[in-house]
This record gives sequence, structure tokens and C-alpha cells, in this order.
Amino acid sequence: MALFRIATTNDIETIAHLHAASWKTTYRGMLSDDYLDNHVTADRIKVWTERIEQPAENQRIILCVDDQGNAMGFVCAYGSSTDPFGTFIDNLHAAPELKGRGVGRKLMRKVYEWSLEAYQQPKLYLKVLEDNHPARIFYEKVGGTNQATLTEIMPGGSTVKACRFVWDTFEF
Repeated sequence: MALFRIATTNDIETIAHLHAASWKTTYRGMLSDDYLDNHVTADRIKVWTERIEQPAENQRIILCVDDQGNAMGFVCAYGSSTDPFGTFIDNLHAAPELKGRGVGRKLMRKVYEWSLEAYQQPKLYLKVLEDNHPARIFYEKVGGTNQATLTEIMPGGSTVKACRFVWDTFEF
């Protein structure tokens, strides 16, 4: 059973470690090995400490846990009623061993519901690395459209191509 709650300062390390584990298993060959092997965990702890302790006004971080409190995934989004692409999903990660079990879809649904309630915004968008084929297939499966390819500088200094996926509405 999946339970959803707003992340708190008690969740910083859990989210950071989940994020680092996701990047280590998914972004090998896309980000530098040095960054993934030696720096990603400390970097993600710093990022999530800042985001959770000093949240942006329009930020929402939702943690998905099982009935024993184990982290299954999380999402971080920035709501907007004026962004032409809608509410921005900045991070969406399921525990690597749970990918394909509906965690990501449920987290996206939670962001969509929040975006509608708080911003009257049915549109969502996110960026995904072009070489992250499993994620791109998932986003297409849940109705996203690859609207553009952009060049991004990632933590650790890698330059990558990222696809901007957009949803005019999230219906499933």
C-alpha cells in the first residue's frame, strides 16, 4: 500500500539517498563517473536540505512510503498559473527496485491534483535526459508529448540533451 505525505526535514536524507540511488542506476554514461561515484550523495543532501528547509512558495515535495514507512519514491514540483507549460515537475524518482510498479504515475497524479487545486492549472511539464529511454517511454505511455530538446548543464558539469515533456491535462 502506498501512502503519500508532504516531505519534512526528517525526510532530507531519505530523499537525498533515493535521488542519488536513482541517478547512480539511471544516469551512468550520461553524467560523469566521478560525480556519480564520489559526489552525488553529498550534492543531493545539500540540494534537498536547502529545498526542504527553505522551500520556494510554490514548491511541493511529496514522499511516497509503504505501510512500514519505507520510501518508495518522491516528486518535487513548482506550481504555476502563468507558466505557459504549466506546473513544473522538477524531480520524479521511484526507488530503483520499484520502477514499473506505478509509483511514478501515482506521484504525478498527486502533483496534478495539487496543481489543479492550488493553481487551477491542468498543464504539467518536466525535463528528462534524452538518453534516459525508459523514462521517456514511461512519459509517453502516460500521455506526455516530447515538445522540445534542450541543452542542459547537470550537476557535476556534464552537458546533456534534455527533452521537455508536456501534458495539457493529466487524464488516467
